[in-house]
Amino acid sequence: MPRAGKRIKGTSDERAEAREQLRAELLAAARSIAAESGGFDGITMRSIADHVGYTVPIVYQYFANKRALLVELVDVGFTELAHHLDRAECPTIQEREGGLLPATAAAYWQFAMADPDLYRLMHTLPEVPFGTAEAPAPARACFEALRRAVTAEAADGNPESREWAHDADAAADLLWAHLHGLVGLVLDGRIKGGGERGRILLGDLTRLFSQPRAPTSR
Repeated sequence: MPRAGKRIKGTSDERAEAREQLRAELLAAARSIAAESGGFDGITMRSIADHVGYTVPIVYQYFANKRALLVELVDVGFTELAHHLDRAECPTIQEREGGLLPATAAAYWQFAMADPDLYRLMHTLPEVPFGTAEAPAPARACFEALRRAVTAEAADGNPESREWAHDADAAADLLWAHLHGLVGLVLDGRIKGGGERGRILLGDLTRLFSQPRAPTSR
């Protein structure tokens, strides 16, 4: 791999693979620095270059500026979260957790606790669209996974949760809001009992979505 701007050699496929590997290495370096320094605010293009042993111009060949790198990290984060949520659909995991909804909530929790800095970045980077067609595709995939989870009991005929099937988008929005709120309180140290109690409350949270909604005025 180049260290100071040397040309990547090999076939076109080999060069493309080498470029993707270096791109992934730079993103991984940013995550490592954030974990060591308490977040992404303090990372710089130079610190990333120093971390992997490349010159700064190499980093700029892959990312126009720090924001471009952070936007890609948001995409990476939601891609990883989507994979976690998809794995919750495994029958073995559902059996262990007590169903698709609790399995999905557990997967969400585990992702956030494993990389809190990336999780925060995913939900705080300004001017990243959400709730529209312009939202990052992996974020939309996460929403769909939450939507499937929150309507699963209704689809299975659970009479207490059937009403969610009539407004699945609203149910998914509310589930995401509840999960994000609980995770945020735990990560910020603002909930009694910390992560251990937060994980217990996660089970109570999912049970809320197995109950019928109270009538609302229109």
